[in-house]
Amino acid sequence: MAPKKKEYSTDFRTLVIKHFLNGDSYAEIAQKVLIPRPSVQSIIKKYKQTKCISNLSGRGRKRKTTAHVDRVIQRKIKADRRKSAAKVKIEIEKELGVCIHENTVRNRLHEIDLNGRVARKKPFVNKVNRGKRIAYAKKMMEKPLEYWKYVLWSDESKFNLFGSDGKIMVWRSTTEEYDPKCTVPTVKHNGGSVMIWGCFSRHGVGSLWFIEDIMDRFCYREILQKNLLQSGKKLGLEKELVFQHDNDPKHTAGVVKDWLKQKKIETLNWPPSSPDLNPIEHLWDELERRMKKHHPKNKEELKTALQQEWYGIGTDVTAKLVDSVPNRLYECVRMKGYPTRY
Repeated sequence: MAPKKKEYSTDFRTLVIKHFLNGDSYAEIAQKVLIPRPSVQSIIKKYKQTKCISNLSGRGRKRKTTAHVDRVIQRKIKADRRKSAAKVKIEIEKELGVCIHENTVRNRLHEIDLNGRVARKKPFVNKVNRGKRIAYAKKMMEKPLEYWKYVLWSDESKFNLFGSDGKIMVWRSTTEEYDPKCTVPTVKHNGGSVMIWGCFSRHGVGSLWFIEDIMDRFCYREILQKNLLQSGKKLGLEKELVFQHDNDPKHTAGVVKDWLKQKKIETLNWPPSSPDLNPIEHLWDELERRMKKHHPKNKEELKTALQQEWYGIGTDVTAKLVDSVPNRLYECVRMKGYPTRY
């Protein structure tokens, strides 16, 4: 016999019993309360046997673990989030002499909203860098919102000719695993790729520059010479411009610092291991999503498509990303310097 799909509430069962005590037939009750006749019959039969409308106490399988065992299970998992249910089961049996199933361990964890999930991969941040991230976040949280309108965010990124390095999802049946419509074509070394440098502010995107040579300090200085001030002027930041780039050795080289100092460009004192604090990382994700509709056959077509999509990104996107900076700083402090959800 199949189990019941649902159980009617006590109030609903009370209504059925009232109709029964008024002398209504099973068919009449079923028509009035809009449930099947066998359900009416079952509710009334139970009432006749027990003289009780609600469920009797003590029904169902008895709980296998005590409150103490439950707390021990929860403590073990909170102390080591990578510990398996099978290992906890063995430890409980050895330490407390209680024989339980792995599913019992999982059920106790579900009760406090702990579920088995694939761990997110985040960059490792050591203790020293966590302190630097917290110090930066606390200092910059004091800045007014207006300050972030004048920051020019920058970074480099790579785009492959045959799509991203990430997973591609498709809808397919069990027999279409190798159907060309449901596979992702690959070639050796991704068929080529291009490295790009870009920048943006709350007012929109700046220049997009394709890096053809080996990226060293001299190449990076040339990129800034040809794009930084021009992008600032385009975005209306020529009077007040704060330049952001990370701590890559090419960015912190003496020739780059000297050029920035010569041009009197203020730079953010960027903390190490902090891609989550830079909103341009999400701008690259936006660009990659927009590139999915293109299918370039060579590097030139890839470059053309990248330029088309980059300069098509509007201020609705850039403003939203820059406005998220205060929240990023708050999350950094809340996470005690560890990587955030961004």
